[in-house]
Amino acid sequence: MGRHSHIEIEKGTRLIIALALNVGITVAQIVGGLLSGSLAVLADAAHNASDAASLGISWAAWRLSRRKADEHRTFGYRRAETIGALINLTTLFLIALYLLYEAVDRFFNPQEVGGWVMIIVGAVAAVEDALSVWILSKDRGLNIRSAYLHMIADTLATVGVVIGGVLILLFDVIWVDSVITAVIALYIFVHGYYEIRKAIDILMESAPADFDLQGMVAEVRGFEGVEDIHHVHVWRPDEERLAMEAHLMVSERDLMKADILKREIKARLRDRFGLDHVMLEAEYAPTVDHDRAVIRRE
Repeated sequence: MGRHSHIEIEKGTRLIIALALNVGITVAQIVGGLLSGSLAVLADAAHNASDAASLGISWAAWRLSRRKADEHRTFGYRRAETIGALINLTTLFLIALYLLYEAVDRFFNPQEVGGWVMIIVGAVAAVEDALSVWILSKDRGLNIRSAYLHMIADTLATVGVVIGGVLILLFDVIWVDSVITAVIALYIFVHGYYEIRKAIDILMESAPADFDLQGMVAEVRGFEGVEDIHHVHVWRPDEERLAMEAHLMVSERDLMKADILKREIKARLRDRFGLDHVMLEAEYAPTVDHDRAVIRRE
């Protein structure tokens, strides 16, 4: 079995283990939250349930992404993981909105909260969450990272629950339950924003923000025989690969050597700009259309 296949199987196993842990702790937290009356515990239970759902989505997306290209989807299924990540991150935002709403409502309408139950349930959940974070930390792909963000936020939430329980026992400050819940929601918003942008960029076929497009164009124009380059497209088919296509304008005397020229340019672009897939079309300058913009805005 190849190294890549072994890593992929390990990824699926990690997701299944983390999913099982989350389902178990979610049930315990629901019971503990109802017994203690703690919004923070119930909020953490809701978040843990979303973690379980996100892990299930990540696993399904991972399985789908491993399918080979076919006649219907000739590019394959690798973007399934990006779609799974986008679904996870969107639900994470919705949960954060709900938690923020509940936190504000409970702050102005406080209810009695059982500190000891918060501490016990929170401590047990914190151990489980930390274990899940460790399991998922070995993979940094966008799909797994969306589930990983769920788990990081939940780990902070459970630690917050424990701290809140201690403060309630020591100082009888019931409002701290709402404050902790609001902080958790804000954390989700901040960190989720950056991850969801990455998923959207891939689905919108955007070039990476740090890609030197003008430098690449200048590199191509520097080749002997290339008069100009236009209709340039750079995008990520998925999180791991970077692709580029463009039209080359070549002189009549170099048109016969176009294949050799294209091979040389492709090799240079792969080496200097990290491009995995390069497709170039050579054109004899007088035959091209008049729209010669580097980026064609159709």
